[in-house]
Amino acid sequence: MEPWFADAKPINSLEPEIAFHLWDAFNAAPYQRPEPLALPEFQRAERLRVRTSEAIGHEAELAAYYGQVAALARQHALKLHQVRQYFWMDLRLDNEEADVHLSFPWYDTFSSMDHFLVAVAGHDEGNIYDDQDQGWAVEVWARNGTLYIREIDPDSEEPGQAVALPRAGLQARIAPLRERTAKLVARLASELGADVWTTGEAPSFP
Repeated sequence: MEPWFADAKPINSLEPEIAFHLWDAFNAAPYQRPEPLALPEFQRAERLRVRTSEAIGHEAELAAYYGQVAALARQHALKLHQVRQYFWMDLRLDNEEADVHLSFPWYDTFSSMDHFLVAVAGHDEGNIYDDQDQGWAVEVWARNGTLYIREIDPDSEEPGQAVALPRAGLQARIAPLRERTAKLVARLASELGADVWTTGEAPSFP
């Protein structure tokens, strides 16, 4: 057992969700006047963020939004790496009632998030996931049906946040999340002509 297990907050579940980031303006170059982007009109909890659960049934509208980004990038002769931020995604694990909010600020593609999701959805025991980047670290342990998850700033002396929860409940939520995200990305890639969400790379910009 890790020493921090004893301080992990016991909770009954976490709700995992992946979202697409939106921008309401396109900036082709610094100091150049931004060009407006028409946001999708379907209902969502946050103006500039579309959860996968909110996008179901509205794939065409979301694809049309990304079509604007692609058209402006082509118009300004920009490469994909120059407009990558317009295709960012994020992964969050929340329990509103317990005021627990785990985030993965360095993950902006589906493949980077899926490494975590696959590890949790599996059946390995012990330290099943461990990653860190500047100012952020997460580690996950599985022990006797319980998950211990800790998110910290490794450069700080603050304890961060640690939780303990039943593994089966989170696993049950991960399966449909992975399935609907993969379907959404496939649909968007079909509409746009390239998959710029899974790995953040594409043979050529659409």
